Amino acid sequence: MQARSAKGRPRTARSDANFTFALPGVTIGRMGARSAFVRRLAVLATVAVAALGLAATLPGCVDTLPEKIVLNPGADNVEVINEPPNREVYESAGEVTAQVVGRETQDALRQALNQLRNKAAAKGATFIAVDDVSSRAAWDFSGRTIVTLVGTAYRPR
Repeated sequence: MQARSAKGRPRTARSDANFTFALPGVTIGRMGARSAFVRRLAVLATVAVAALGLAATLPGCVDTLPEKIVLNPGADNVEVINEPPNREVYESAGEVTAQVVGRETQDALRQALNQLRNKAAAKGATFIAVDDVSSRAAWDFSGRTIVTLVGTAYRPR
């Protein structure tokens, strides 16, 4: 004969089992339907704590990103434009990307533009058409912002 719950339903192995999570010594037993939410919450909390601990101990790429970019000689002649220049006069020199971290978004954007201009000047370009701008918070909980710019460099034919 199968064991029955107080409501007369057959008991399943899951409702009678003890559940042990990733943290040692954390055991939750005899969970009914109402406490399934608590069980899921405990699992999510365990995963979140483990992920935060892992993120805090791993060295991130944020440490390798520059904060200050000095304009190279010749890069001050590279202009940033909104639309591609006349195709009869200028040709594409290729895609250029820049990624910079900074405390203020405006300053990080300015530094990323400097890096973009340096890379374009190295390709002999005189214009950059910015194709994509994005920013996101750094994962190191420092309050810094990572700015990424992608553009196309153009040089005279």
